[in-house]
Amino acid sequence: MAMNRTAKRRLAFGSNASLVTALVVAAVVMIWLISDRYRVRVDLSADQGSTLLADTRNKLRLLDSDGTPVTITAFTAQRGKQDSIFKDRSLSDLLEEIDYASPSVTTHFVDFDKDRLTAESLGVTDYGAVVIQRGEKRVDLADRDLFRHVGKGDDKHLDFLGEAAINRGFSQLLSDTKKTVYALIGHGEMTPESHDPNGLADLASALDQEHYELKPLDLVRGRKEGEAPRVPEDAAGLLIVHPTVTIPALEEDLILSWFSSGGALLFAVEPDGLSPDLLGRFGVAVPSGYVLDKLLLYPYPDRPVPRYRSHPITQTLQDGELVTVVSRAAPLQASVPAIPGVRSSTLLETSKDGWIERGGDTVNGQAAYQADTDGAGPVTMALALDVSPESGLVKRKAGRVVVLGDSDLLSNAVLAEGPGNQSFAVNSVRWLLGDEARISVIGKPSAVRRLTLTDEDRGRIQWLAMGIAPLLVGLAAGGVWASRRGR
Repeated sequence: MAMNRTAKRRLAFGSNASLVTALVVAAVVMIWLISDRYRVRVDLSADQGSTLLADTRNKLRLLDSDGTPVTITAFTAQRGKQDSIFKDRSLSDLLEEIDYASPSVTTHFVDFDKDRLTAESLGVTDYGAVVIQRGEKRVDLADRDLFRHVGKGDDKHLDFLGEAAINRGFSQLLSDTKKTVYALIGHGEMTPESHDPNGLADLASALDQEHYELKPLDLVRGRKEGEAPRVPEDAAGLLIVHPTVTIPALEEDLILSWFSSGGALLFAVEPDGLSPDLLGRFGVAVPSGYVLDKLLLYPYPDRPVPRYRSHPITQTLQDGELVTVVSRAAPLQASVPAIPGVRSSTLLETSKDGWIERGGDTVNGQAAYQADTDGAGPVTMALALDVSPESGLVKRKAGRVVVLGDSDLLSNAVLAEGPGNQSFAVNSVRWLLGDEARISVIGKPSAVRRLTLTDEDRGRIQWLAMGIAPLLVGLAAGGVWASRRGR
């Protein structure tokens, strides 16, 4: 009888154990099947270094939209060479992320030494090359496009630029031709060839990443001998960034004539500076003074934090909560009532506590709003204009205009300083050229965090630092002195 009870207990325990084991195995198999079909990847790194850029994901969605297969074939670095392991690991990890992110992209990581047939079939003769193919289109990237040495001496290291390079390759696959954007020069404007703080070389590089070419245009000295001045036929857009002398009426007429066929113009002006007369034709005025706001970037009193208004240019920046940094911006004002056929949309503006500063008395050494001299907010700092044939400024095809009250945000000095500046600048050009589908956040969010404060916040911090903190130290010292005296 006792044996029967023992056997029953063993049978019950064994059955339970077998059932639990079967359930665990079933759960593991189910998790494996689900994870294999619905892949989920979590990047826990501080800088999100293993996560594809938002712009890369957006381009992959555009490539996926028509279902045309894309093949990326990458070849290994030369074995035994310095950094070869780092190069292969970086490239293979990136290909894996891209393969996960897109159903239309197939990636192959090929050992250049062991699979020479694949290399020969693609005409590849160098280690570390990458070939991107989509239908009859093909983009070739060399090792030097993917990696770059930075620093000197002990600080010298290898940076992986593979995602930016492949991202640029995607842009080429999405565009049949490289669009040319010109920057007007000859009147003291910022130039795309200058690497000085006030140059536009960094903007030119960012646009090149998008398969746009930014070139200087001198309407007078840039023309061929015996040829009348004109905007080139290949101009997809024209930037006029902070002219410091008056643009002659003849040149403005040439620009307006070119725009009438459905052109794209971007103006960037500065406070109390020269404003092209063309702006008035579009119904945009630049009032005197400069923009201030109680919400600002500490410690700069002339850097108000812009508020985004709803528009394709700003939507991704608003969603990503990326700040566009402006520096001593000019106020802008669209004509009221609006010019027929010209529809204006505000892109950047101050809060309701912003104002147009025109001088006058200060408060504690800081500018403050004075109703009798200053202009009340909110104040517009950037505008987008849709121009239809009803305006008489264009013929059959509508035109687009972006007006910025600050040229600094496009400059080499500030473009990379503001987390949202590069995205705002490139998205403005994308919108101007009709490439709204490609609008997204450019690059990785800046790791630099800037403190935004109101005047009241700054006052509190000042009192804490200069008043309360020393008082607390004094009280602590007095307490120590009293405790020692009482011993």
